[in-house]
Amino acid sequence: MTTSENLSAVFKHVPRILYLGILFCLVLSCTNKKKGTLSKSDIEKEINSESQQRKFTNEILAQETAWASALVADDLNFVASIMHNDFRLIRAYGDAPPISKDMYLGMKGMSASLAEVTSLNIATEMDSIVVARTTWTLDWEQEGVGKLPPHFDMIDIWKKNKNGIWQILSRVSQILDKPYSNK
Repeated sequence: MTTSENLSAVFKHVPRILYLGILFCLVLSCTNKKKGTLSKSDIEKEINSESQQRKFTNEILAQETAWASALVADDLNFVASIMHNDFRLIRAYGDAPPISKDMYLGMKGMSASLAEVTSLNIATEMDSIVVARTTWTLDWEQEGVGKLPPHFDMIDIWKKNKNGIWQILSRVSQILDKPYSNK
């Protein structure tokens, strides 16, 4: 193998590694909450922040639920409308490359008879960007493959577009062994 072929092979994985690194940093930033005594103004900010987070939670839950319903109804036009043009699905299982919006919408032979959001937790919000951890349970299959795994844990990045509509920018998906439980 020549040096240029070696470099080409190494740099082929750089965008994926960079993307995962940025996503990892976003998730880590969500967990860095300072503890200590709060002033009255800080308490008011926390209260307002919590109500803002509840608003984001309700809005994102509505989008996730609508997405699940659209999959059951086979309404890919709706699914396309809530996906950002730069959408990427990264499967944390296996060694498959990221899936673009066009690839996701172009998957043939997919059908779902059940798709439900079983949990949603907003990890962080930054104006027009929200990082959410969500779990789904699905009863779905693909022609030629058969039944697909039913339980997924995902980290989603949602971005509010210029019209104020939340669109999913990326999803990192992991198969769960059993249904989600908050116990």
